[in-house]
Order: sequence, then C-alpha cells, then structure tokens
Amino acid sequence: MGGDTMRQIIAAGLGAVLTFSAPALAQDFPTKTIEIVVQNAPGGASDIFARTLARSAEEVFGQPVIVVNRAGGGGAAQMAAVKAAAPDGYTIGVNTLSHFTAMLTNLQGVFAPEDFSWIAQVQQDAHVLFVREDSPYQDFGALVEGQADTPLAVGGYGAVGSIANIATRLVTDSAELSVDWVGYDSSTEAITGLLGGHVQMAVANPGPVLDFARAGRVRILGVLSEERSPAFPDVPTFAEQGFESNAEWQQIRGIYGPAGIPDDIRQILADGLIAATQTEEFQRYQDETAIEGLAYGPAEYAERVEAMMDLAREGLASVGIGN
Repeated sequence: MGGDTMRQIIAAGLGAVLTFSAPALAQDFPTKTIEIVVQNAPGGASDIFARTLARSAEEVFGQPVIVVNRAGGGGAAQMAAVKAAAPDGYTIGVNTLSHFTAMLTNLQGVFAPEDFSWIAQVQQDAHVLFVREDSPYQDFGALVEGQADTPLAVGGYGAVGSIANIATRLVTDSAELSVDWVGYDSSTEAITGLLGGHVQMAVANPGPVLDFARAGRVRILGVLSEERSPAFPDVPTFAEQGFESNAEWQQIRGIYGPAGIPDDIRQILADGLIAATQTEEFQRYQDETAIEGLAYGPAEYAERVEAMMDLAREGLASVGIGN
C-alpha cells in the first residue's frame, strides 16, 4: 500500500491531527515485516489485541505485521526481547499496566522505563465488581453493610498484587471491607468460580463479563472508572455510590520498543498504529469487548510514563507491596 493510501486512512480515522511529516516519509519506513511481541501465550487479552491490531496495521503500512508470543517470567521474556531488539522500529511490543508494576516488583533493577521507547497508548479498560444474580445484594452499598463483620471472598485474575487484585482492594478499602483474595489463571476462570459458589464476588474488565450480565447470570455492582461504562450504562461508578477510590487504576494497552528508536520512526509507527485502531475490524473488536480506545502518540505517552509509574507504586502500596 502506498503512502497516499496510508495518509488517506489516517486522515479518515483521525483527521488532520495524525499526518506524516516530510522527514518521516523520506525515510521510506517501513520496508519489511514489523514484529509485535506479546508477553502472553496465544488467546489472552493482549494476544487478541495484538493480532487484531496487526491485521489492521498491515492495511496501513503495506507490509506484513506479525505477532510473536514470548510468555514467561512474569513479562520478563517479552521485555528482554524488546529491549534487546535493534532500535529500528521493526520489533515492538505490547505493554500493559502490569509492565509498570513489574518494574517496581519482580523485575525491579532488571528493567526500567528508560530502557524503552514509548510509542503509543491506544486502549484503557476499566474494572467492574459483580456478584451472582441470585445474590441478596442489589448494590455495592448493601454488600458492604451485609459483609461488615465477615471477610468477603473475592476472585479475580492473578495473585495478590495483580492488576485485578489492586482494583478490588482500592474499592473495598474505601468501604472498609475485609477481603479474602482468591486468584485465578484468567478472568473467565474467576467468573466460573463465582457461578460455582467458590467466591462471593468477582472482578474483571467489562469484556469477559458482558455476555454473563446480558444472560442474567451476574449482577454488576459498580465500575471503577471516572465515568460509567458504555457496556453497562445503568451501573453507577463506585464514586457515584459514595466510595471514593482511584478511578485511574485501569488496565491499559500500549505499544513500546527498545530505547533509541528515532523520533520520526516512532511517529510513523504511532500514526500508523493509531490509524489501524480506526479500521472497521478493530472498532468492532473494541465494541464487542467494551474497551475504550485512546490515541496517545510518542510525546504524550512518554510524558505519561512517570505518572504510570507513580500510579503503579500507589496501587502496589494499597496491597502492602513496595518500598
């Protein structure tokens, strides 16, 4: 696909804000396959995101865009592969909020933000807390009152210190509610655990819960976000219910690469990838998974990195992890 078509897609998706500069076009990037390295095995949320993005990005860049899975080490395998890659823009990776918490915990001293080039942030994903439909609790306030003297068993993806665990604790701590955390290998398993009666409440991003809510099998009690979720417009945020917690704690998905990628190449990548998120296929995927799209390019994303590290420290501190 030629440069004219590439610019047309970007203009159609985002308007004149995302256009290529003459120096970037002169570089003739890309001229070969781009690899997107994912930190999880095939089938996970980041993998689905990367593969959907890659298919759409091929239309924009006119070159193959492939996904490479490097699972292991709590993200270490993927981060090592990205850090070691040539800074030419042809090897990039998916990053999430978990990358920032990892750099403060199990990967502290191994990786730091300056080891990478921050290219674009294109998604954020809120958290919802929910119970079975036959639960006696119709809203979060009733649950807090009913469980005031008894620890609540809550299930979610990951161990203590995971993104889902921290989201739960930010909300339950604001309600002075005692919680016993039950970690699962996926959000889907946590939902199964809730439906099977193994936990009393579960936490997940809206996407995995959507079909269960529509089928009347679970009841959403609240959304940890500044605004209500488009997937559940009738469900109030926790702040609306009087439980103030950090609504910035949301899963994110961005693209990063090794340190030293030239600014013009980073900009071409960001413009092209953000344009790819405007394609019909990618927009349909976001709608079906109830994910909010963003369009932060290199400058904005790099500025947000320090804030993300501060957010990660605050979240980890809420579960007793950190210096």
